[in-house]
Amino acid sequence: MGRILIEGDDTLLGALREAAQPTYMCTIASSDTGAIEGISIAGASADMRKYTPPADMEALFYGSARCIPGVAATPDGIPSPVIITMAALSSMRLPIFVVDAGSEVAPQTPYVRLGGSPARSVVTGHAVEDAELIFERGWHLGANMAKLTDFLILGESVPAGTTTALSVMLALGLDAEGKVSSTMIGGAHELKQAAVDLGFKAAGITKGSLESTPLRAVAAVGDPMQAAVAGIASAASEHIPVMLAGGTQMAAVAAVMDRLGQADMTNVCIGTTRWVLRDPDADIVSLAQQAGCPRVYAADLDFGGARFEGMHIYEAGLVKEGVGAGGAAVAALTYGGLETDELLRRIEDVYEATVLPMLQGA
Repeated sequence: MGRILIEGDDTLLGALREAAQPTYMCTIASSDTGAIEGISIAGASADMRKYTPPADMEALFYGSARCIPGVAATPDGIPSPVIITMAALSSMRLPIFVVDAGSEVAPQTPYVRLGGSPARSVVTGHAVEDAELIFERGWHLGANMAKLTDFLILGESVPAGTTTALSVMLALGLDAEGKVSSTMIGGAHELKQAAVDLGFKAAGITKGSLESTPLRAVAAVGDPMQAAVAGIASAASEHIPVMLAGGTQMAAVAAVMDRLGQADMTNVCIGTTRWVLRDPDADIVSLAQQAGCPRVYAADLDFGGARFEGMHIYEAGLVKEGVGAGGAAVAALTYGGLETDELLRRIEDVYEATVLPMLQGA
């Protein structure tokens, strides 16, 4: 087994290792929060961020995106963590499912649609239409997925998702200030908090005021992915283990699940990367514990010695996680039986095949 960092007990890690057939599912959505200047670099520009979620899904299915060249990248050309997910999933025979909870651009892949509209900006205080309906549809999807698999890995791709995560966790009463991760170094905490404050004022809510009505928190200041994944995971957790594959966005999903009280939280864990778990500008362990999900597993990936300089920047604190990269890597290192160095070589191969041609203008 490859190197995995463990916070909490390792029971669900053992369940993943012994699973007969895990399944990977990624939920995508868009939010106008991503248009706030400086709040996200999950895409080459604010306009291009609407293509990040579908591009990530297309890369998983076809080896590269179809709605944009290559793969999604930051303004500096740093590739989406989808390269990690691609390498990890290709090492296993995992079924891949895509869920569209409200993406501005539909992916050119097979997908299940649960939502209708992208989220409005968090500052409006009225971000998500039909949060309860999206949750209900997610619930029925999760209940049926539990009949098809014995371990469900749930990823996400939502630009600016850590800001909506912060706002939902605060609305539910978590001490989340300054604890969410970011694609950027430093976390942009002041900018995120300022957006959340505007959203709270517009919605007429305060910290903890929606603790007993978590889907109202999502509707006011969240994003559609949160409602969808909370529904899928809640229903599935009654029957099988579920990994929320992502960073601090998934702590918000866990908090929604926990406050709704319709999930078996002993069957839920978070799977992420070392870059999130050891992020000096965030605290996923504290958030997960407050969210009723104290099991956090992190793939101990290190890009410092990678063959390509464009991968080294991950070690500086940029990007960190997304598209279920950490959870997919944890699965590859346990269920898939890969050693960490072998997974790194596979990620380098994906970088060489997808990112280098894009950077060279091929």
